[in-house]
Amino acid sequence: MVSQRPDVPTVLVVFGATGDLMSRKIVPALYHLHEHGRLPSHFRVIGFARRPFPDDVFRGDIAKELREHMDANVGPDQLVPFLGMFTYHQGHFEEAEAYTRLATDLRLIDADWDVCSNKLFYLAVPPPFYRTILENLAASELAVPCSEEQGWTRILVEKPFGRDSATAQQLDLLLGSLFREEQIYRIDHYLAKEMLQGILNFRFSNNLLEPNWNARGIDKIEIALLEDIGVEDRGAFYDGVGALRDVGQNHLLQMLALVTMDQPPDLGAEAIRTGRAELLETLKHMSRAEIAESSYRAQYAGYRGITGVAPDSNTETYFKMRTSIENNRWAGVPILLETGKRLAGVRKEIAVTFKHPQPCLCEPRHHFENRVIFTLEPAESIRIEFFTKKPGLERDLERRDFTFMLYEKEEQTQYVEEYSRLLSDCIVGDQTLFISTAEVKAMWAFTDPIEEAWAANANPLHTYRPDTEEPVEAAAWIGHSRLVFRARRQNEIGVLGLGKMGGGLARRLAEHGWRVVAWNRHTDKTEQLAREEPSVVVARTIPELVANLSTPRLVWLMLPAGDVVENALFAEDGLTSLLQRDDIVVDGGNSFFEDSVRRGIELEKLGLAFADVGVSGGPSGARWGASLMIGGMRETFERLDPLWHDLAREGAYRFFPGYGAGHFVKMVHNGIEYGMMESIAEGFSLLKASDLDLDLTRVSEIYNNGSVIESRLIGWLHEAFERHGQALDGVSGVVGRTGEGEWAVKAAEKLGIEVHAITDALRMRIESTEHPDYATQILAALREAFGGHSVA
Repeated sequence: MVSQRPDVPTVLVVFGATGDLMSRKIVPALYHLHEHGRLPSHFRVIGFARRPFPDDVFRGDIAKELREHMDANVGPDQLVPFLGMFTYHQGHFEEAEAYTRLATDLRLIDADWDVCSNKLFYLAVPPPFYRTILENLAASELAVPCSEEQGWTRILVEKPFGRDSATAQQLDLLLGSLFREEQIYRIDHYLAKEMLQGILNFRFSNNLLEPNWNARGIDKIEIALLEDIGVEDRGAFYDGVGALRDVGQNHLLQMLALVTMDQPPDLGAEAIRTGRAELLETLKHMSRAEIAESSYRAQYAGYRGITGVAPDSNTETYFKMRTSIENNRWAGVPILLETGKRLAGVRKEIAVTFKHPQPCLCEPRHHFENRVIFTLEPAESIRIEFFTKKPGLERDLERRDFTFMLYEKEEQTQYVEEYSRLLSDCIVGDQTLFISTAEVKAMWAFTDPIEEAWAANANPLHTYRPDTEEPVEAAAWIGHSRLVFRARRQNEIGVLGLGKMGGGLARRLAEHGWRVVAWNRHTDKTEQLAREEPSVVVARTIPELVANLSTPRLVWLMLPAGDVVENALFAEDGLTSLLQRDDIVVDGGNSFFEDSVRRGIELEKLGLAFADVGVSGGPSGARWGASLMIGGMRETFERLDPLWHDLAREGAYRFFPGYGAGHFVKMVHNGIEYGMMESIAEGFSLLKASDLDLDLTRVSEIYNNGSVIESRLIGWLHEAFERHGQALDGVSGVVGRTGEGEWAVKAAEKLGIEVHAITDALRMRIESTEHPDYATQILAALREAFGGHSVA
């Protein structure tokens, strides 16, 4: 709410002044502003509608509406000054002469005030009337301001802003023909709720949680707007809209934008609206298959009997869906959106769940998760859930809540405070809480494919008993796991190869709830893994592994490149002789990309799906979250979304189309790694050779603290110095290599690209077998730090 009375002479023209929006929201909000001295000293309201009312009858209806909707005893004397602001203008929306008469009324007001007042045109009418009213405003020149300095005109329109991208664009073109963007006020009243206004301040005015407010720290975000009321007498309107258009496309997405947008440069309207729009533009546009697998929709029993609802209506009154944000900050974090009517109770909230620490200092197999919950109803509050030790001799933990009640509402009547804020902001020209063109475009771009998929019955429409939690319970599976691989109740995978990388990968998946069927050439590793992780099934042969997987099967190879992978796939008793059509093979080892191209084509001919994945991060990455570079077909990539999410470091996976693309990207990555490591090794050799008495451990420490070359590699070198001393005693100067650097050099030669740094780095490793030195000792120490390679 603005802090002072806005001293701007203003006339508010409300089209549809005898409708529900006027009586339930606009009039109570104006009275609230009037009572608190927040309206301009020169302020008038002209009600425009088709029924012939004298001013006194119109004012009498307003008084009656106030008493009904404000739920308070408002005395006649109190209302006199307020009602004196209102006059009535009779006319049909399509009648040109009615707008000419309206222009005359506005000129008389300006003459009485001896000023050119600001004009606000509020379209409190159903969207089908927008075009008629806007075209008549244009023809009558009512929307033309007096000048650049005074007499601004502004337009207020309510959601829905169109029915889809095409109609929204048509509406924008129409609005744009009359008004500039800074004059258009698109209302989504949820943005004016006190809790939502405060989210940005909660996040950015404090530094307690924001550093972890990203994919690294947050496990999931759930936004729910669940109501116990139904459609009631709005059947004709609601049946053409549905829950997704009525609530999902606007309220839920705006709430999501506020809780996930980046920090704006300031709290001005342009900065905040731009930030919301940029976030909404990164929402994942889901394919029909993804929509079918990640959403649920339902309609409450009895809905079709409501007046105005089609007897065979396919309109949803409840839905829940899973989606994601495709940017670096939020990649891989599940976003759960849910709304519904005629449920057992009211729950309107945003719940942000944090990841548990790794490793978690908690009971075995029981991880504690912190949550921040922004509650809008039944009471506005912020609750932070955390864990602490129970008092007593035991070391048990218990959950505690820190709850902050936002404030005691001044007005108990629904919508009054929200619309008071919106009207006040429009009068003074603050667009912060109003939707921009860019936001509308982004929201419809996300919603349109879902509406189209549902219209094509990609998801069957379920039925639920009103006043129950049936749909919430039926859709709970969407929140329990990511997109389950096909229709299974549990994700499962076969893993071939339990070396440093494969073993860590299998453990990580088991901890994330996967059923892992594991095979290794040496069965002792498999049995050890099964002892540590009860969900792991031991397979002593590859046929036994395949037999223990349900269809469609998913098999991950973590095997040495070359003949080992080739035999596992194509030998007489290899996977291709055991798997069936629609099964999936993933090669997560460091195979040569040209081999992966050939293998992908051959497997596709057999009806098998294939993905080649470059896995970076070493054994610790495989265990605690790696960087994944994924090649193959997009359909396969999308089918395996739960796998990538559970294996990768927070959001650290990307798709590159085409067989071999993942391994090619990883090959080049390893070539770059060669060059970077060589540069570090040469630089520290130079430091060591100087006449200065330099502590190389301290040099590595400062290099890795805000400098341009700060990196994980420098951090690992610091660890190596602390482990072995800066002389690196006991570290061999002979540097091993696994082939990727050589492949990168050969690929560059084939493509005619010069790669001097990578070539020189490869040569240094080759020559280290005969001419080791301090630089190659550093290389060996780095390989030990991130890959667990021996330095002996």
